[in-house]
Formats: sequence, structure tokens, C-alpha cells
Amino acid sequence: MFGRMSGWLKQRRFDVDAAIIGFIIALGLFPLRFFASQIYIKTIPIVLGLGCALYLLAVRNDRETMNAYPSVSQPVAQILPTIGFLTMAAMVAVALHAGQRSLLFHVLSGATGTLIMLQILFVDDEDFLPSLLLVQILSLAFVIRFMAVYTTPSYIGIDIWTHMTQLAGGVLEQHSLSAMNGNKHIAAPLFHLLVASSSMLYDVSLRNALYLSIGVVMPMTIVFVYGATKLLVPARWAVFAAMLYSIGDYFIEWGIHLIPTSHGLLFFVAIVYALLRIMRLEYNARDFSLLVFLSIAIILTHQVSTFIMLVVLFSGLLAQFVLKLGLFQTTARRPGVYRKLEPVNLAGLLAFDVGLITFMWSFTPYNGNSFLETVLLYLEQTLVSSAGLLNLASNNSQYISLPAPTLMQKVASYVDTMGFLILFGLTVVGCLYVLRRKRISHSVFTLLFATVVMTGFTLGLPMFGIRNFIPQRWFAFLYAPMAILAALGVGYLVHNLNRNVVVVALLVVALVYPSVMVMSSHGAIDSPVFKDEQARLTYTKPEVAAVYTISDMTGSPDSANILPSQVIHTDHPYQTVFSRTGSYPAAAANLSADNRDGPTDHPITVYRRYQSTGTPKFVLVKHVTKDGEQITATVPVQRQVSQQQLCRPDQSILYNNGDVMLCANRTI
Repeated sequence: MFGRMSGWLKQRRFDVDAAIIGFIIALGLFPLRFFASQIYIKTIPIVLGLGCALYLLAVRNDRETMNAYPSVSQPVAQILPTIGFLTMAAMVAVALHAGQRSLLFHVLSGATGTLIMLQILFVDDEDFLPSLLLVQILSLAFVIRFMAVYTTPSYIGIDIWTHMTQLAGGVLEQHSLSAMNGNKHIAAPLFHLLVASSSMLYDVSLRNALYLSIGVVMPMTIVFVYGATKLLVPARWAVFAAMLYSIGDYFIEWGIHLIPTSHGLLFFVAIVYALLRIMRLEYNARDFSLLVFLSIAIILTHQVSTFIMLVVLFSGLLAQFVLKLGLFQTTARRPGVYRKLEPVNLAGLLAFDVGLITFMWSFTPYNGNSFLETVLLYLEQTLVSSAGLLNLASNNSQYISLPAPTLMQKVASYVDTMGFLILFGLTVVGCLYVLRRKRISHSVFTLLFATVVMTGFTLGLPMFGIRNFIPQRWFAFLYAPMAILAALGVGYLVHNLNRNVVVVALLVVALVYPSVMVMSSHGAIDSPVFKDEQARLTYTKPEVAAVYTISDMTGSPDSANILPSQVIHTDHPYQTVFSRTGSYPAAAANLSADNRDGPTDHPITVYRRYQSTGTPKFVLVKHVTKDGEQITATVPVQRQVSQQQLCRPDQSILYNNGDVMLCANRTI
């Protein structure tokens, strides 16, 4: 019976079966939109269904011919690169003139991305120059990132203040890792060592050393995506994958918010390339040693990146096991290989990495215990106390009624997610394509399994209230295999789908994808497009000066040496700068849920002008009684406040630089 079942499975069209099942799943998930307002729950089923439907339409033709490939005329193909470089020059001029990445800068960024996309998708083979396109892609990536850095007087982001002012700064000052004692990064110090040593080598400040080391290298990660995809498909689609990845919003974020996550992402994409290389080509001990070296480097750089690497290696081992079952015939030809190669055995590498990680994390300090023990304890607590289907809230927010989102808030929300949704739809097509029997190989199956598992950690587990794996950090890593699979899928659609449908689909991708990615809140954390809906994670010179002046005024007390009433309360994320620089203990200010314009009741507060003009975040508080028990319900909320709400008339002004005010009760 097993033999008959195996024979039946060998005759199945797994790609078609998967597309039909995916379409049915999309229909089944569609009603969830009526039970939860989370944007991915509303949109993912639609995108999944569209991706499966497009693939099924392409399968009906299945002609695989180049005759109907849509292309532009030769004069247009020759002038597009010139226009692209001119718009990049205009971007630099606009940023320097405005002193920030303004709305016009973001518009030009999206337009330049569209010009590059049009070249990739619609230029005929005779005029297609991969090297010229790669130069344009890298140039655009550098302009976007370095204009953000150049026009920002402070660090960009939140965590970077801890890594630079305390950890890397301590290593530079003491010339020793002892400055990181008691911190979890003591066992993963490569990022801080690199920045501190670059500061000494170049004789520049820590900030400049950061951007001259990690900052310069991050955009070059695009080359690894190109190289990995080139092992699987022709150059056109390898360039397309590089372009998809280069303007990914989360990839842009980690290119300007430079922390160990950025460094780990660099090693991760290099690992993906090295892994695909040994799977696709004849490899020797040197190639495998490079993979081992990169895996050790990422372990010594960042814990979350390390876990994501383990997911990919486990996916490779799972792909190896599935192929060993014999249900799939690995008939795909490999360049430069003239004999049949068996799937690469990754069991030894995975066992080595798991052993090293267990050893390292067992003595890495974290919240009073080892990192491994603390992480497992947190996961156990989550599974016991808060895990559950559609458990999207992490507090008692059901007791607080919030106003319905405005039209602009909805627009900003969809701009934030549209780029990912387009990439997700193309990835669905790519995943179905690699299930075709003549495309099946260890490399593409590894990408397929890795994408599915990583998507589960990123989007699936948070639906059950499990956020311990920090899903926001996964997107930039997930984009790498998604971009490669998307390139495979688009390459198939172009040669098999109706010409008119292909042109419309490609134009939508070229026109929409670059613009929404660069305008996403994650792609523009230094200068948001929707200033009333998206938070700005940079600070002006007066705002930074206030932090250090207050530090000098107070002597930078530790939280253990002051009373709770002496903690500074201000908006988020400004409060994180006080805490992460060691200036003064700070927290987000509370606002009353019952009185929108009511003042805070904190003894010490800090007001900055941004709180009345930007998108600050506070904690909305409401005291309710349930079953005779007093409950304090809280929910974070983005809300503008007046100066009188934070710095009340009955308080004294202890510091004022025109942009920031420190206020305190007359008797504390």
C-alpha cells in the first residue's frame, strides 16, 4: 500500500495542488477580518489568494517562451539610466537644502526606484546590462541611507543609544570588554569591538566610526542577494531580487539604525549566499569552512540573528530529509556540475552551531540568570499566561475605548504594509514555482522551508500572543529568501502568463513597491512622511543637549538611588534617550483616559516642542473596578499634548533651552 501511495505521490503536480490548497486556505482565513482589526489578518488572505490565482493562470499556458516578453524601445532603454543618476543627484541636493530627508526626497527616492525597476523588467536582453543596474541599485541604497545619516545631528533609532554611549563607548574608554560585564552582549561583542576599534584606527568619534564601518558595509549586503539568486536564475531576475531587497523598508531601517541586528543581518545574508553556493556548485573544504566561519561570527554578534540562522539551517536539514524520501526527482541542472550531486548534509554544521550556542548562552548574563535560562523562562510564562488565538493585546486595553482611526491613519497603516504585501504575493508565486518537479533541488527547498518557518515566527506566533522571538526584528532577515523566491516567481510569470496581465502586474510592482517601501515608517524613521501618524526616532540638537545638561545638573543618579516619584516622565521615545545614555531614570508619561486634555500628575516632567507638533507616544491610563477589585488598565497611544499638560502651571521650570523644558513640583 505504501508503494502505491508513493507512486501516486510521484505522479502529482505538487505546484498545482499547493496553489489550489493555498487558494482554499485564503478563502478560509478571509472571515478572520471580522474578528480582529490587525492589518495583516485583513490583507494576507487576499494577497495569498491572488498569488495562487496568478500561478494557476500561468500554469494553464505553461508555454515557457521568450517571444511574448514585454520590452521598451532601445532609445528609452538607453536614456533610463541617465535619468536615474540625475534623480539621485537631485535627491542629494534636496536633502542638503532641506536639512533632512523631506517629502520631496522620498518622492524622488520612489521615482528613482521605479526607473530602475522599469529597466530591470522591460529592457530587452540586447540592452540589458546587469553591472550597470547593480551600480544604480547600490548608488540609490547609499544615497538613501547616507542622506539620512548626514542630515541627522544625533543617532537614529532607540537601541543605538545603549550600544553606542554605554557599551561601545565603554569599550573605547577602557580598551577592554570589562566595560560590558553583566550585559548580555559580553558574549556577543563583535559589533562593539568593531566600532570601538574603528574609532581608534580612524581617529574619529564613535558616531563617525559607526557609519564608516558598519554603515558603509550594510548596503553592500545587496551583492550577496544578487549572488545567491544568480546561482538559481538568469542575471535579470538576480538583479530584480537585489532591487527588491535593497529598498525593503526594514532593510533600510537597519541600514540607518545601526545596531548588532544590522551586523547580524549582514552575516545572515552572507550565510544564505554561502549555503546556496555549496548546494548549487561543486564545493570544497574552503567553501564549507567559510560557512562555518560565518556561523561562528553571527553567534558572536547577535542572539536573535543567531536564532534566525538556526531556523535556516534547520530548514536546510528538513529539505535534505524530504528529498531523501524519494518523492521528488531532483532533475534541475546545476551550473558547472557534470554529475548528480546529493543534497548537502547539514546535520554536522547544525549540531556544531547548536552546541556552541548552548555553551555561549549558558554563561551569557541576562536579568540575573543565564541568557538561555531567562529566555526559556519567559517563553514558559508566555505559553502559560497569555498565549491564545487572536490574543493581539498585551494589556487591559479592552477597558479603554479609543477613537476610530482617521483616514490618514489608515493610509499610513497601509503604506507601512503595502510593500511587504507585494513582496509576499510575489513570494507565494515563487514558492509554488519551486514545487514544480523540474525545479526541485536542495537549495530552493531550503529557501521554501526557511520562508515558511520564518513567516510563522514573524506573523503566525504573534496571532497567538507569542512575541518572545521579537518578530519585528525578523522582517529584514525574511526579506532575503522572499526576494530570491519572488524573483523566481516573477521570471516564471513573465514567460507563462498572458502578456496583458503580465504588463499590468509588473507595472503595479514597479510603480508602487519602491514608493511605499521608502515611505514606510520603518524606511523613514529619521524623517517620516506622515508626520502626524508616524513617529520620528531622531532628535534635534536642543533635545540632545537637554539630555546631557540634565545629566550634569542631577549627577546622573541610578534608578536604585532615587524614589519612584523622582523619575522623569516624558514622551516615548524621548524617555529612552535619558535611560539609555545613563543621564537620568525616565519613563513614559501617563495621560488620563477620561480627560483628554487633562494634565499629568507626575512630580517631574520633561516637555519638548515635538509633543505638540509630532507623533509622541504616551500611556493612556484608566482605573476600573471589576468584581470588587481595582484594576488599572493601560494602553500606549500616540497623541499630541500641550505644554501645560506636561509642564503644569503649578510646577517650577528648572531648565529651558527654548525647545525642551524640565519641570518639577515645588515640593517633591
